[in-house]
Amino acid sequence: MKLDRLAPMLPRLGPTMMAFVLLVLGAVSAAQAAEEQEIREFLKVTGFDVAIASIQQGAMAGPALTGEDPDVFGRQWVKLAEEVFDPDEMISEAVEMIAAVMPDELLDHGAAFYGSPLGQRLVEVENESHMADDTVKYAEGERLTGELLKQNSIRIELFREMGTAIGSTETAIRSIVEIQVRYLMAAVAAGVSDFDISEEDLRLMLMEQSDEMRKNIEVNSLVANAYAYRDLSDEELIDYLAALQDPKMGQVYEILNAVQYQIMAERYETLASRLVDLQPEQEL
Repeated sequence: MKLDRLAPMLPRLGPTMMAFVLLVLGAVSAAQAAEEQEIREFLKVTGFDVAIASIQQGAMAGPALTGEDPDVFGRQWVKLAEEVFDPDEMISEAVEMIAAVMPDELLDHGAAFYGSPLGQRLVEVENESHMADDTVKYAEGERLTGELLKQNSIRIELFREMGTAIGSTETAIRSIVEIQVRYLMAAVAAGVSDFDISEEDLRLMLMEQSDEMRKNIEVNSLVANAYAYRDLSDEELIDYLAALQDPKMGQVYEILNAVQYQIMAERYETLASRLVDLQPEQEL
């Protein structure tokens, strides 16, 4: 069973969900919390609303996490995934979480950059990448990455530095493991998986595969960036990297990534618990 299937679904890599809990515990006062409408405008200008909505696409790989064929439930699976990963509901949940932890200063900082001409261009290409067909996206991304490596292009290092600026691979691994654990344990509890292992042992087993996951995450990130930013110039990417390396932007991404992982974990857990309601479909 492949245990790294979630990695390609993640639009950005960031901190673990535990980081989100810590952020909530240290949240700013109510007077500093942003209003709902402000946050919704922030999500739109930064493109984070599209990133959240795109989680639904990745949910189609869910059955494989329990050892099932991804197509075994057919149309039933599609309907359930669309219901559990409803974009409007996930975005509303993101708004509530961000309201609890994002001070106006950071909200304004993120909106100012992504509202600029360069920022809006970046949002345009990132949104397109989030919603693109995965097969097409990764095939083209791999081709572009191969060309960049042959040319010893500066873009390879820029992509790596961008990934470092918005969240480390190590914390991404822990987050992916957490999502997989919650999904698989919920599937076992629902009686749709015979995965006979304790939660503690499952975590240890998954972490033992961290080296493989690390390689997959780094490769997937490189390929995804090569595709997403294929029409941007080196100069634009250098400016983008400078913006991402600003400490305030780092805090913005820390919160956004934690929110994203928390939403994913909760939704996959719900999804697994409802697999018992589905029946495998037979081909006619």
